[in-house]
Amino acid sequence: MAKETMNYEKLCDILGYRFNQIYLYKKALTHSSVTKDKLENNERLEFLGDRVLGLSVAKMLYEMYPDEDEGDLAIRHANLVSARTCASIAEKLCLQQLIELGSQEQKRQGYKNRNILADCVEAILGAIFLDSDFDTAFKVVEGLWKEKVQSSKTPIKDFKTTLQEYTQKKDGSHPEYILVSKTGPAHSPIFNVMATVDGITAKCEGHSRKEAEQLVAADLVKKLNLKKD
Repeated sequence: MAKETMNYEKLCDILGYRFNQIYLYKKALTHSSVTKDKLENNERLEFLGDRVLGLSVAKMLYEMYPDEDEGDLAIRHANLVSARTCASIAEKLCLQQLIELGSQEQKRQGYKNRNILADCVEAILGAIFLDSDFDTAFKVVEGLWKEKVQSSKTPIKDFKTTLQEYTQKKDGSHPEYILVSKTGPAHSPIFNVMATVDGITAKCEGHSRKEAEQLVAADLVKKLNLKKD
């Protein structure tokens, strides 16, 4: 049996799902560095799979944590659908051995890139949804994420919440996070964000805008000597 076939069979075993339309599976693993044709690479499937994953995890959280409010569920959700978590799922699926990359991306060892791995996981979920239906895709997500959902830590207030509560209590305002710049390649951008509270400014970089905003808020919380619950 060819190595590619063996890897595909292993993937199907872990997913608990076998594709009816193989071209969807292949497209889900075709990075944009191979072809810029959006009908041939996985960008559109990744867009769709992101929504499938988001709704599936939200459904799981809603059912598993009936006593938690919307804010706590939102924090759990953000962690569970993050690029970090999706990349860990990609490793479980051994997607590093299946991703199709262009020559330049291969030289950069793109199969180790967290964002590329995460996008491929979402694209796979989008492909499964198109190949079957939402209920089937949900079962796949449930199988892959259930342990992570069950073991997710009790949410604590994040730095942005702590900072916002301070400004609201002080003068009813909300911290304004300004995107200063976005640099780097499309598959791994760097976001530079800044904010000013009480005349104190913080500027930080992150691999997503949300991450950069959290880092800015954390810096301001520290500079303002605020207690993070």
